[in-house]
Amino acid sequence: MTMDTPAAPWLDSHVPDTLAEAWTNLRAQGRRSALALLGILIGTASIIAMLNSGHMAQRESLKLFAKLGIDMLQIQAVPAGDAPVALSRTAIAALPVVDPEVLEVIALATGRATARAGAASADLAIFAPAPALARMVGLVAARGRMLGAAEDCALSVVLGADAARALSGPAAAVGPGSVLLLGGYGFTVVGVLAPVRPETLDPVNYNMAAMIPPGCARRVIPGGGPNALLVRLQPGADSKAAGARISARLTPREGTLTVLDAQSILATMQAQKAVHSRMLIAIGAVSLLVGGVGVMNVMLMSVMERQREIGLRAATGASPGALRLLFLTEAVLLSMAGGIAGSLLGAGISYAIASGSGWDFDLAPWTLALGPVVAGGMGLVFGLYPAISAARLNPIDALRAD
Repeated sequence: MTMDTPAAPWLDSHVPDTLAEAWTNLRAQGRRSALALLGILIGTASIIAMLNSGHMAQRESLKLFAKLGIDMLQIQAVPAGDAPVALSRTAIAALPVVDPEVLEVIALATGRATARAGAASADLAIFAPAPALARMVGLVAARGRMLGAAEDCALSVVLGADAARALSGPAAAVGPGSVLLLGGYGFTVVGVLAPVRPETLDPVNYNMAAMIPPGCARRVIPGGGPNALLVRLQPGADSKAAGARISARLTPREGTLTVLDAQSILATMQAQKAVHSRMLIAIGAVSLLVGGVGVMNVMLMSVMERQREIGLRAATGASPGALRLLFLTEAVLLSMAGGIAGSLLGAGISYAIASGSGWDFDLAPWTLALGPVVAGGMGLVFGLYPAISAARLNPIDALRAD
């Protein structure tokens, strides 16, 4: 505002007039305002990017348990020596009866074997599951069909998508009707699974596996009995305690059990991400603090350069409160402009992080509002001293300033 500006807007102290004048003064300072805004922008962008990255990382963590959910346990029997180990079928069947927190138990035998189809061969995970496994984990046949209930000991096999591709030759694709050798036995391929997204609690990589009927497990898997379990618990159940109880009931004399607990795994992953996020947010907060100091410096310089203007305003009726309001508004506007730009930049950085990590981009809307709010708060804090300094200037001395 020029020195001959009439006093009426100051006497009225209308908010729109104050905002418009504050913005005009900031634009007049040009490069100095831009440099102060830069510090706020960098700090806000860092915080917004880290908050959104943590938000997306959390969603990606939950996807690792999308099929099975987080109320799940995976239990694997580990042999003490070279002899295979199997779990008691009777004890497994009794689990939902004796433990009220157990909803469902699916047993399966797992192992590895080399599969051959013509001249092609591949090392595959072999699993012989209870029929309910396909329903629980969402296994469906992309070609052919799934194993039927009557195929308890038929030499039939369903291949994972990657396994079928690995066994296919240049001129002969492996699919329904193909014959492959597993453990010295000829198995007929009855189906090929649709691709499955791997999850933490999957007992095998279904994409690179062969599924055979439970009755045929002894022919391919040493021991043949169930050596792995998927246990679904009641929602909200204490998974650690449930895992300990189940281990106590099922641990074989010739081996041990390992228990993977979805809730504990997820909590550990989120705790690690929270530590990293807090560290990076702290770095962003330091940048924001430096930007706030820059805003204060700009406003103090502005007060020094505009002493005659301040004296004229005071002499024509502007109250100390009106002067404080003007300079405080300039500080808040400058900071909020940096906050808005920083929020947009932070969202762009979040998108780049998601693209580089192969994540789905999912912006938390509240973070976009957080940037201007936090930056505005910084402007309020760091603009208060310059505003008070301007209001305390003696009008006579200010009018005499060069």
